Amino acid sequence: MRRALALLALAATCWPARSWTFCDAPGECVCRFHERPEEDLMRQHIDCSYRRGALAGNRTLPPRAYSLDLSSSALKIIRSGPFLRSKSLQELVLKNNDIADIEEGALALPDLRRLDLSYNRLQRLDGAVFRSIIKLEFLNLANNNFVSFGKLTFHPLRDLREVILNNNNIGPALRDTDLFDRDGFGLTNKIQKVSISGVGLGRVHDNFFVDAYDIRELIVANNDLAELFEIPFTLEYLDVSDNPIREISGEDFADLTALKVLKMNNISIGSVPAHALAPMRALVRLDLERNLNLTEFSALAFGREVLEDADDFTLEELSLKSCRLRTLDQRLQTPLGRLSRLDLQGNRWHCDCRLAWIKQFQMDPNDYEHLRCYSPKSLFNSKIFELKEKYFRCPRERGGGGGGAGAAVGIIAFCMFSSAAALWLFWYLPGCPPRGRALPAAAYAALPLHAHAAALAPTAPSAPSAL
Repeated sequence: MRRALALLALAATCWPARSWTFCDAPGECVCRFHERPEEDLMRQHIDCSYRRGALAGNRTLPPRAYSLDLSSSALKIIRSGPFLRSKSLQELVLKNNDIADIEEGALALPDLRRLDLSYNRLQRLDGAVFRSIIKLEFLNLANNNFVSFGKLTFHPLRDLREVILNNNNIGPALRDTDLFDRDGFGLTNKIQKVSISGVGLGRVHDNFFVDAYDIRELIVANNDLAELFEIPFTLEYLDVSDNPIREISGEDFADLTALKVLKMNNISIGSVPAHALAPMRALVRLDLERNLNLTEFSALAFGREVLEDADDFTLEELSLKSCRLRTLDQRLQTPLGRLSRLDLQGNRWHCDCRLAWIKQFQMDPNDYEHLRCYSPKSLFNSKIFELKEKYFRCPRERGGGGGGAGAAVGIIAFCMFSSAAALWLFWYLPGCPPRGRALPAAAYAALPLHAHAAALAPTAPSAPSAL
């Protein structure tokens, strides 16, 4: 009898522990259903962010759990246990913790599709950790401490579509291998989005993306690239901002017929040369902001055809904000006039007759508040869209169309008049006798006295001649 009572007491004690879920403790986690209209009404979203000790007390996930947020919860290690075991969970957020290790088998989530481990202290992530989450499609490992593929492999993740590896020092490891190498990081060829910003990448070797058959989005910003690399022709989105890229040309974009968005902010180019952007026939958005060396944008940058007929010009948004441009060729008025958004603010515009055509564009007020003149000095900091046409003058217009020639004629006439006056003074003024005439009597009176006396003195008799 005593044994039976002891068993009942033990069962009563253990039962609450087994049924204690993240949603059972009021004030601990926030649980809600139906987060988006298209979702299943019974999907449960659990928010335990900023809850220290959220994984304590043998808590489990409810049967209909869809997402779990454990961000900023001071987690240091993810151990194997009942906490993260679920057949329904599809999204798990563990970002902004101090996680340095994940034990093998800790993520027993066979239907998990999205995992966020960014902003932790991970240095290694064994492939065994991924064996229970092989359906994973999105993985964020940004801002951790990974350095090589020897401690980071993706081979089990055959369905992975998007990976973010920003701000991990894996750049040196990519000199001799690539993300898709079966002997290296082992990303699946099904990958569509890759972000490797701030990884210390100095060079992308040839055939780096040869096994990326379906990559659509690539972000390689904030690295040490001095030149563009062989860009996959399947790309629709490319961001190479914050790299010391010095030159671009049409050859760099020759095969990018599917590219829709291109961002080249804060790079080191000095010009956008002729035909550099012409190959990208599907381009919809182009960002060239904060390029402090950019002083020239060729009228033929998009090709010659769009200057005459922009019907096939697909670009909708262009930003040249905060560069060093002084003027734009008026021939660009036809293609740029078709844009839905154009941002030219923060440049060093020289407001003369060659720039007045910009005022004809229809811009959002937010895009011309800082569209101002840098020179001439009389118009410095004037808002271009508030200036009247008469202020956009070129120097040749101020003299009625022939100011330079008129000045030259005036100088020549002045010189001729001055020469004639000098000659007249030389010939006719007193004290300047004409050549070939005898001096008048009055002129002799002006001779010195000693000269006059010498002229009147008697002449000494000459000696007699010898007979």
